[in-house]
Amino acid sequence: MRKITKIQSRVSPFIQKKKVAAYARVSVDYIENLHSLSAQVSYYNSLIQKRNDWQFAGVFSDEGITGTKMNRPGFQELLQQCNLGNIDMIITKSISRFTRNTVDLLNTVRDLKDKNINIFFERENINTNSESGELLLTLLASFAQEESRSISENTKWSIRKNFEQGIGNSFCLYGYHWDGKGYKVIEEEAETIKFIFNSYLEGMSPDGIVKMLNSLGIKPYRSEKFSYSTIWQMLRQINYTGDSILQKTFRENHLTHKKVINKGELPKYYAQGTHPVIIDKELFNKVQREIERRKALGYKANQSLTFSCFSSKLHCSLCGKTYRKRSNSNKSSTGKVCKYTRWICGTKISKTAKVCPSCNVPNKMLCELSAEVLKTEVLDETLFNKLIEKITVGEYELTFHFKDGYTQKKTWKSEKNHKTRIKNNGKNSKENTSDVNRVFLRSFESKEKEKSSRLCQGINR
Repeated sequence: MRKITKIQSRVSPFIQKKKVAAYARVSVDYIENLHSLSAQVSYYNSLIQKRNDWQFAGVFSDEGITGTKMNRPGFQELLQQCNLGNIDMIITKSISRFTRNTVDLLNTVRDLKDKNINIFFERENINTNSESGELLLTLLASFAQEESRSISENTKWSIRKNFEQGIGNSFCLYGYHWDGKGYKVIEEEAETIKFIFNSYLEGMSPDGIVKMLNSLGIKPYRSEKFSYSTIWQMLRQINYTGDSILQKTFRENHLTHKKVINKGELPKYYAQGTHPVIIDKELFNKVQREIERRKALGYKANQSLTFSCFSSKLHCSLCGKTYRKRSNSNKSSTGKVCKYTRWICGTKISKTAKVCPSCNVPNKMLCELSAEVLKTEVLDETLFNKLIEKITVGEYELTFHFKDGYTQKKTWKSEKNHKTRIKNNGKNSKENTSDVNRVFLRSFESKEKEKSSRLCQGINR
């Protein structure tokens, strides 16, 4: 009879290890919480790797992010790995650490169960694979969501009580730095803010200011270049006066955390002297009035460098061309932005063979002399347009021509011209300048006669 002996296998059967990952979260970036997060990550690393039937699939974490939001980087990365089939099981400390939104929790759990991925909540001792798991999750998640709402309401109450006492929340704003005790002014940025306010008052548009700042390489708070919207926000930012309007916005609810503008749903509070001043209130109010004035102008409000009450009204006494407004700026070694605005004869600007020797007219001086002629403290553009026909520009002399036929002359001193006259004892410089003007005038008149002659010859032909 044949004898058959069974040979036992010495190789242990292959054990499919479960790919296990963990998720940890702390809601605020406090130092003690960050230590807690580090301890959680270390704990889960050790817990998973010491199990022979588990394969370590990573520890995913988020810090400083509320559990009511689903768009947490670590949480989303965890879900992505689950979709790729790299995770079979998730371990987390508690339901509230995973998510505080009941609907989001149940949708996530059901979606993962469809992929045969279960979640184990340590504190509640719930495994989503169990029959009673989803029922318990629904109840406990509702408690977690209600706890979140309670915390949110308590926080809002505390903030609003501070608002009533004029105590605002911290803010991040160009020009200021929080040193842990209070706000400090960043001088270089403060100079840029003053430059923006003054430039706008002098007639420049936000677009023009943007181009000038970007050409100088000056950067805003959170981007590489200034933009139109950034300048508009800065021009209307009352915080630069040292005061604050509290509760301009509020959070819609504790789940979405969407910030909405307060249009009367909640009270606002105006707090004075909450931080250092960069722009005085007089200048700020002038800018606000100028914003409203430009709104009434419509399309003209966007014409910055060319639109002015002086446009087309300044005429050169030598060549007859109208003057044009030009602005230049530079950045000093201290970081201060300096802008020079002046009016230049059109012949000088255009590319012609002959250059007009007429003098440039500083915009600041032009405004001051115009105010003197109109007998007002500051230039009133409406009154100027109503009374003044034109201005003739001579050698450091302006002749104002009124619409009723009356004329008035005003002179000014140029610092450069003044130094030259002192160097030449005051006499020669004036004579030389007059000679140049006479030569140019004769040349200009000769060219005009030549043009007229050619025109007449063409007509006769």
